Amino acid sequence: MEPLPWWKEEHKSLAEEVENFVEENRGRAEEALWKNEYPMDLHKKIVEKGWWGVVIPREYGGMGGDYTSVAIISEYISNLGSVGGVFATTLFGGLYQILRFGNEEQKAKSLPKFAKGTVGAVCITEPYVGSDAAGAETIAIKEGDKYIINGKKRFITNAGMADIYVVYAVTDPSSKARKSYSHLSAFILEKGMKGFHVEKINELQGFDGLLNGYLDLDHVEVPVENRLSEEGQGWWILVSGLNFERLVIGAQQVGLLRELARYVAFYTRRRVQFNQPTFEYEANQYKLADIIIDYRITRLLTYYTAYLMDQGVDPVLDANVLKAFSTEAVEKASRDAIQAMGGDGWTKFYPVEAIYRNAKLGTIGGGTSEVLKRFIVRYALTAMTDDLKTPIRISHPELKVPITVSEKSITKEKLQGGEEGEMEILRVLARDYLVNPGLFMELNDIKRFIECDEKQLVEIINSLEAKGLVKVLRDRDKPRLVKATYDGLRKAYPREYYMYFPRWVKEKMSEYIF
Repeated sequence: MEPLPWWKEEHKSLAEEVENFVEENRGRAEEALWKNEYPMDLHKKIVEKGWWGVVIPREYGGMGGDYTSVAIISEYISNLGSVGGVFATTLFGGLYQILRFGNEEQKAKSLPKFAKGTVGAVCITEPYVGSDAAGAETIAIKEGDKYIINGKKRFITNAGMADIYVVYAVTDPSSKARKSYSHLSAFILEKGMKGFHVEKINELQGFDGLLNGYLDLDHVEVPVENRLSEEGQGWWILVSGLNFERLVIGAQQVGLLRELARYVAFYTRRRVQFNQPTFEYEANQYKLADIIIDYRITRLLTYYTAYLMDQGVDPVLDANVLKAFSTEAVEKASRDAIQAMGGDGWTKFYPVEAIYRNAKLGTIGGGTSEVLKRFIVRYALTAMTDDLKTPIRISHPELKVPITVSEKSITKEKLQGGEEGEMEILRVLARDYLVNPGLFMELNDIKRFIECDEKQLVEIINSLEAKGLVKVLRDRDKPRLVKATYDGLRKAYPREYYMYFPRWVKEKMSEYIF
């Protein structure tokens, strides 16, 4: 593994050790897949290495590793079949939530078990609740020193295999609580609790060797001491866990992309058609190049996200970007790998076929790509305010073409009252028409040129709208976007003000201007 510049020596040695371990045990993982069995012997080897408890502090029997160490192990273990999936799900399914939000008693009880190889699961999705995780319908009612939990969970990876489950349930169904996201609480459930059962195991397109299914919670009695953090904190625990989950998922995609590149390079340089290796066909070289590009980008983004987490930064934006980009990259790369390898790539005798089947889940589980992208845009508009600040464009006084200027260079006019104020606003809108002829203006755009308070500005816009001089797009009756109508443009300036013809038209084709 190529070490990154900011890695410590411990990261470099860990990467080499994990890489060698995976190469030595890859055959056993593949054998288990063919036999439809879980390789518990391989599971135990990983535990003996201390990696199952990579992020658990030493005082609880763990390795005491940082987030970079988590990413390094997850990257390589992803190529060990079902044990890689169980490992990753345990990391973000129970272990992390208890480590981050558990009290001392909860940590002392559960973390040593995880360090010794206990399997975990996180229970968010329900039969009627998927991407809208806040819409959970499983209910927990407090009765004395215990909660009674009723509901169902589905698409739970490690269902039945896990001994420890972190379950999210509604503790306050009021509309007020739901609006403030204080309606959910998180609970630690254990296999064997009365009323807690596996209802069904799913038949899936991928996830070979992994148990994924439905859980039925029928009046399950859970002691108050099994609640994580305070009542009503479940949503925030859930969200924090998803950021960690996305780091682990991103690291897995790094390993999968490298595996795809490895097999395409191996296969196409040895497969001969039309008297030459298929590698010589540029179409296959382009496919391999795309896989390598996505591998390098995903790797950098993964370890940058891990680095931020190691520095105590919550990488909300980067974790979501990582998950969306990396999973879509593997989906495309696995399809390209099969195409480059032809019929052989589609057989189960090469690993690219399994990666292809599993890749679809990557863009669905842990947050669909669509939900993530919607969040990324909304979050970035606030978090990246400086990077995405509105360009200020004006018409060049001589050239009469749009140019971009700094806000400091703008001399603001003080908004007057009455018709004079209306003309000021109309002229700002007209000048914007010169440089952004197809766009409306936000109120803040107008206030870059006019010194006024919002109430005064809204009153004038309403007056102009009543006169048919502006068109307004409203948000809850408040003007959101505004532009001058054609009548408004004519009232603001004479026709000649808007005229522009390139010099070559004026010099050589002026007869066509009327």
